[in-house]
Amino acid sequence: MSRRRSPVRDRAEYAAYWLARGAAATLGPRAGTAVGRALGDAFWLSGVRRGIVRFNLRLAFPTLSEDERRRLAREVARHFGRVLVDALRLQGVGRDDLLAAVEAEGLEHAARAVALGRGVVYLTAHFGSWEVAALAMGLLRPEPLDVINRPLDNPLLEAELGALRGRFGNRTLGKRQVARGVLRRLGDGGAVGILIDQKVRPEVGVEVPFFGHPAWTHPILARLVRHTRAPVVPLAATWEAPGRYRLRLSEPVLVDELPAAELEDASLTARFTAILEAMIREHPEQWLWYHDRWRHLRRASRGHILAP
Repeated sequence: MSRRRSPVRDRAEYAAYWLARGAAATLGPRAGTAVGRALGDAFWLSGVRRGIVRFNLRLAFPTLSEDERRRLAREVARHFGRVLVDALRLQGVGRDDLLAAVEAEGLEHAARAVALGRGVVYLTAHFGSWEVAALAMGLLRPEPLDVINRPLDNPLLEAELGALRGRFGNRTLGKRQVARGVLRRLGDGGAVGILIDQKVRPEVGVEVPFFGHPAWTHPILARLVRHTRAPVVPLAATWEAPGRYRLRLSEPVLVDELPAAELEDASLTARFTAILEAMIREHPEQWLWYHDRWRHLRRASRGHILAP
């Protein structure tokens, strides 16, 4: 946890979560979408982190007009309102109903990667409906998926999130001291999911291009696959319509087919980040633009966009 928290605050947040979960359980997909959209609008109007979203979108999409970026920002807020309601609502959805809601594409890429016998790493991001992606893969794979995550500050909510992610056999692994477990999992031919789209401190990261600007990124994926030679399969589940998701898997990245010069931390991380960027550009409203991805640039510019 990042800092010491009050147990009273933890319990209050937990109580609010249970009230929200109970309300979401009464909603169907269309009603849930409408409620999520309204929540997103309310959050946007509150102004919380709105400046970060605007900065990020100006940085990433300099050719869009201000009106276009404003509309995109509003859709980002609405999307994550839907994601929040879906995360609550899905806790009561059974495996058959979940699979019926997901249209899967590219499962042959996963089969090709599994056939190599080195384990598989699934590369994804805080994009689309990422909880749906993990849950669906837990059902579509012959064995569960381990997901590396940053634990929530509230341990009560972290336990609930872990229960959601583990409903169909998946496991969550906190970021600390997981290397040995991940290596063992891949060595046994298992699967691990990793998200590398969030900023890290310069002393632990490498700086790679992301939407045309330098972004500090964790090199954990590069180091894992360099050591294990495990194939990397890009994965995302996009929100398509109320209660409908599209799970897409892409061709695996095989490090054995790359020249030695491209196996360094920075080169491999840049390759994986470029894959995520291409994924996000297809549905830009579904990435977490509220995240302060370019904090160093935002602070340095004092709100003015730096030249690319």
